[in-house]
This record gives sequence, C-alpha cells and structure tokens, in this order.
Amino acid sequence: MTLFSKNKVLINSCCVFLILLSTNLNARPQCIGVILAGVSKTNGDFWGQVSDGAYKAARELSIEVYLRGTIDELNINGQQFLTKLVQKRGCKGLVITPNSNVRAIDVARLKTIGIPTVYIDRKMEGDVVSVIKTNNFAAGELAGRNMVKKLKGRGTIALFRLENDVVSSRDRVAGFLKQVTSAGMKVGLDQILSTDLSIARLTTNQVLQDRDDIDAIFTPNEMTSLSVLKTLQSLDNTRDIVHIGFDSAKKIIQALHNRKMYGFVMQQPYMMGYLGVKTVYQAMHGKKVDPNIETPVLFVTLDNIHEITPDILEP
Repeated sequence: MTLFSKNKVLINSCCVFLILLSTNLNARPQCIGVILAGVSKTNGDFWGQVSDGAYKAARELSIEVYLRGTIDELNINGQQFLTKLVQKRGCKGLVITPNSNVRAIDVARLKTIGIPTVYIDRKMEGDVVSVIKTNNFAAGELAGRNMVKKLKGRGTIALFRLENDVVSSRDRVAGFLKQVTSAGMKVGLDQILSTDLSIARLTTNQVLQDRDDIDAIFTPNEMTSLSVLKTLQSLDNTRDIVHIGFDSAKKIIQALHNRKMYGFVMQQPYMMGYLGVKTVYQAMHGKKVDPNIETPVLFVTLDNIHEITPDILEP
C-alpha cells in the first residue's frame, strides 16, 4: 500500500469517527432541570414524591432530568447557584419550586436564551409559562373546617408555622385562620418555627411542655407536622390533643394509624413533579400550555385512609 493510500484510509477513518461522534452528540437526550426548595430525606417525603414524578415523566419522554434541591425552604442563594448550574448542564427547560421573588431575575435571564420555566408548588414573581400547585388557601380552609367540625367549634388552638416568606404555608395558615376564627374559636398560640428540623423540634418542645390549655394543633407543612409529632411523642401528656397536619410523609401516615394525629391534608407532589416536566417539555417544543394548573387535595383521617391507593398520587 502506498503512502497516499495509507493517508487516504486514515482520513476516511477519521471522517467516519467524526460522523459517529457527531451523531452520538446529536442523539443525546434533551435535559430538563428541576430545582426544589428542599432535599428529599426519604423516598416517601414531599420532595421525594416530587422527584419520583419528575423522573417518571422523563422516562416517558426519553429525556434526562437534572434534579437538585436546596438545604431548606429559605436557601435563596442556593437556588440562584442551581439555576446557573442547570444552564451549564445544557438543559433546555427548567422546573422550579421558587423560594424567593428573586427567582424572577433567573427566569427572565433564561427566557432571553430560549429556556422556558415552570413553577411548581407555589406561585411567585416571574415570567413563567405555567404554575402547577395546590390552591394553598383553599387547602388551609379545608383543614380549618375539619378542625371546627372535630372540636364542635370549641377549644384553644396552637398554630406552628413557618416564616411568611414561605408563601405556600403562609397561604394555608391564612385559609385555616379564616375558618376557625369565623367559627369563634381561639388561637392561643402562634409560633414560628425554623426551617431546620432539629431547631424546630427544640422550639416546639420548649413551647408545649408548659402549655396545658392547648386542645388542638395545626401544622401547615411536612416539616412543622413532623416536628410537632416528635414533640408530642416525647412529652408526658395524657390529654387528647387534636393534631391536623399537612402532607403524606410515611411518618405522618404512621402517626395517623397510631392515633397520634387526627388528620392531614394530602397534596399531590408526585403529580406536581410529573406535570412540571411534561409541561415545560411541551413549552420547549413550541406547544401551548395551561398557564395555571391546580392539583387536588384530600383531607385524610382513619375513616378514609383505606381509600388512598398508590394510583391516587399519579396524574
């Protein structure tokens, strides 16, 4: 074989390699970034269910999901860092649980380069293509109506809430208060808890151990519900306190079965994650999407928990 022939074979081989490489790169699945306002501790918790829904949608669409969460609900700088990281990963769409109106800046920046954004779990400022969430005020009203019904409109209520910056739980508290106060019930304790679970537990323990006038407790999210549950289990308290919580974490369901909690409002986090990815994928491909999607809630007690099957969590 002549030198010319060898070079020709080498050039042809390089061309074939480059063509194959180009084809492989073009075949790489599209990426959607999912940024949460917290991290999953177990597969059954709120953020774990959101993640499961997002991954399910990604498998159906044959795309990649790059999913990350922040330290806690108020980790504003963490979310800003993650939006930039998502862009570096080459993701063409973003699903985010916003923890600050500052996210509107990120959304606008991404929009200028053709990356659409969907908000899930809550609505905040930002030019997003869709918001997928619980009607949190109505969900709080649902909890309030059931509290009034259970206590027959009498008794003193303790409220353990998060900072008002967490808009989802803030709206639930507002809906709850509307129902119980209009029924003439008294809120004798209104306590803000840290988004750090260990600090929140310490606070609830300090506050509740000297209060024997509390007949009922409302907790507007998973973290506050778990914090109060842990405290009530540790206190030597023989009184029957009616506790209504939020979200369907495994420990909350177990507490209901063990009669340590009267009931809880169950959201659809799996559906939020699933529809979030599906919706932003449609927007990425120029399809019209619903700008506001409300996911349903249920009030769960021992009377109806047997009706809650795995398929009810799926869209």
